[in-house]
Amino acid sequence: MAYLLKISTLISRFCQFIGGISLIIIVLTTMLDVVARYVFKLTGGDFGFTVKGSVEIVSFFMLFALLAAFAAFVERSQIIVDIFTQKMSRVMKGYMMGVFMLGFFVIGAFFTWGLIESAFDAIEFGKVTQDLRISMMPIYLISAFLSVLLAIRSLIESINIFKTGEFFDAEETGA
Repeated sequence: MAYLLKISTLISRFCQFIGGISLIIIVLTTMLDVVARYVFKLTGGDFGFTVKGSVEIVSFFMLFALLAAFAAFVERSQIIVDIFTQKMSRVMKGYMMGVFMLGFFVIGAFFTWGLIESAFDAIEFGKVTQDLRISMMPIYLISAFLSVLLAIRSLIESINIFKTGEFFDAEETGA
């Protein structure tokens, strides 16, 4: 079990890194685009540099950031409403959390399957992005990879909950 938890922790840290890099790219792209537009406005159109495809860059990296964050923090993803859970035993809450983690495993597996099919379709039909005209295949494959990491982490966390009964409880931590 310790080996599985170590794998889960490594996947979580990797996904946190990917999410952080994605957010940095989003912020830098947005800042560069805003500065370039401001300089364009100040020079009366003499300086015409803009970030081509900035909306696409931001939207695709937002997808990567969200998928990575979901995979990194899946065990903390449940919103607990005190009115429904305050009288439940810790064992019952653990069982529910384990079932939710299995649900996230299924969701991650379906995401992966659909995204891999979309990647093959992008290759077969030559699907490209609207502004940058780059193939959609790597975008789908990166998203599928992050989705499979979500599925793996969810399964490991579910096994851990059912085996040990330990889970992240926001009520206890005050989070």
